[in-house]
Amino acid sequence: MQTIVKHTPAFISHIITIVLVVALFGMSNTAIAQNDCNCSILNTASPIDTAALAQHKAPACRAKAFELQADRLLQLKKFDTALLLLDKAQAIYQQQQCAVSSYLSLWKLYAGLYENQAAYSQSLSYYLKVLDVAEQLRDKQEQAETLLNIAQIFNRLKQPGKGIEYTRQAVPLVQQLALSHLKATLLNKVAARYFFHAQDMKEMRYADTAELFVNNALSVAKQLNNVKEQIIAYTRLSAICERRKQYPMAIGYIQAALQMCQPGINNRQYTTLYGDLGNILMKLGRYAEARRYADSCLLYCQLEKYPPLIMNAYALIYTIEEKAGHYKEAIAALKEAQAISDSLTSADRIKVVNELENKYDQAKNEKTILELSQQKKISLLMAGMALLVAISIAFFLRQQTLKHRQKVLETEQRLNRARMNPHFFFNALASLQTMAVKNEDGKALAMNLSKFSHIMRETLESTYKEYVTIEQEIDFLNEYLTLQKIRFPEKFEFQISCADNLEPDAYMIPSMIIQPFAENAVEHGFQGIQSVGKLHINFSIDGHSLKVTIRDNGKGLADAKHMQKEHISRASQIIKDRIYLLNLKLKTKASFSIDNRKDTDGVEVIIYLPIIESNDVTDN
Repeated sequence: MQTIVKHTPAFISHIITIVLVVALFGMSNTAIAQNDCNCSILNTASPIDTAALAQHKAPACRAKAFELQADRLLQLKKFDTALLLLDKAQAIYQQQQCAVSSYLSLWKLYAGLYENQAAYSQSLSYYLKVLDVAEQLRDKQEQAETLLNIAQIFNRLKQPGKGIEYTRQAVPLVQQLALSHLKATLLNKVAARYFFHAQDMKEMRYADTAELFVNNALSVAKQLNNVKEQIIAYTRLSAICERRKQYPMAIGYIQAALQMCQPGINNRQYTTLYGDLGNILMKLGRYAEARRYADSCLLYCQLEKYPPLIMNAYALIYTIEEKAGHYKEAIAALKEAQAISDSLTSADRIKVVNELENKYDQAKNEKTILELSQQKKISLLMAGMALLVAISIAFFLRQQTLKHRQKVLETEQRLNRARMNPHFFFNALASLQTMAVKNEDGKALAMNLSKFSHIMRETLESTYKEYVTIEQEIDFLNEYLTLQKIRFPEKFEFQISCADNLEPDAYMIPSMIIQPFAENAVEHGFQGIQSVGKLHINFSIDGHSLKVTIRDNGKGLADAKHMQKEHISRASQIIKDRIYLLNLKLKTKASFSIDNRKDTDGVEVIIYLPIIESNDVTDN
């Protein structure tokens, strides 16, 4: 229970007066420190000697030298050494008690470093700090650039809704900028965000918006003879044409961009151009050419040392070889892509949790340093008033902590939704590889490989698909259980049905909510039984709820071994988290139960979900 304390206006005015007096006491000391936060050398037109700057007597100049050295190392992909230099610069600013505006360029470098390492939670935290300072300074250019960087982070995190929200905030700021190289860059970034939103949401109207901005970017880049931004604009135009299936025009834009590229200068552009060209040639059925460009794409991705790009290159190679009927090569590329995907997911989970845990430690340390410096200059009465301020801050921090705990729950829930048992992927791959080696029916192998590809894609996309139709969930379960039958031939049968009064495409349910129980029945419930396992999943309307019933004739709960109990517990925990957040968001009373069947062997799971019509969900 929370207690709300009401203060009289006079009391609040008194508190504000005391705080202002305390601030005035501290200003005389902090003003001296602020003078050491400016580097006058950087305000001159003379060339900057980084080595001389590092030996300068002014602390701020030494800090700027570390920043410049770190920036150069970031361009060379030497991230560990760059991080050490950034930490040294930050230590100087903290020692000098510099204002937050002094940290602006440093925080931007931190954000870029972590983004290049795919540590998106850390990167996002620094971009949000930069945005806060830019808003305080009313720097529209900095605000626009940072908003677009934040939008890109959310796109990487598979949250397109938030990504386009930040993009829309940036658009009016970009349009107000004077003609400059930065404006061309930001217009290209706006176009990129709308294009990728079109891809994520499968809505071409966003691609039309992207085309409008990319043409503006190309016009500005040509006026300024900015080659790099012209290359990026041509690349984006080719992607838009490819999405419209205008392949010759798309290839023309790519060739125009490639003619302007130079190795060592435009490596990042080469990764996109070669990848896009390989993708288009694959769609045209020219698989040998497509594979050559995909290999070139992989080479430049590896030079860039950016894991998400390398993963995408392997995914492209997998798709090309699968369509070409080269199943061994396809499986090898798929394993590489899956390994990188797993490492990124695991790393992101640890980083998100650590970031949420460390945020307030850092904030508390900064507050403590400030309070200690002030306590030496104020009287006992002032200290008492400062204590009241500290209590207010502690209350605020507590409220923020509660909000962050909610974010942790949502993050864990999203990750749990995406984490189908990895053993299934590797075991299924092994089964398909065996089929390829034995030269069994090629058509059947291709069909099963296509099902496996669809299952993996749906599993990855479920991190940002909050709801799916019952029809989509049934299709997913059919493919998943069909592949399980390859692993366990003649071991079980399954049936998925809907009540006559239920239209599968008219209602929606949370994605990936049934699969853990189906997996538990197949992998563990049917182990050791003498008869053929039978799994039945049924969807029906029960009053004002959607009822999902999952029955099997396995060993049941009482006779399950310890390992099976652990898997049942895992499935239960996943659905508990999902239902808790569902009830919290929609103010519903969803529930579930797991029991042994009364009339025969096996387990019965009953899930009651709110009735969500497809027309009610506009952004999935």
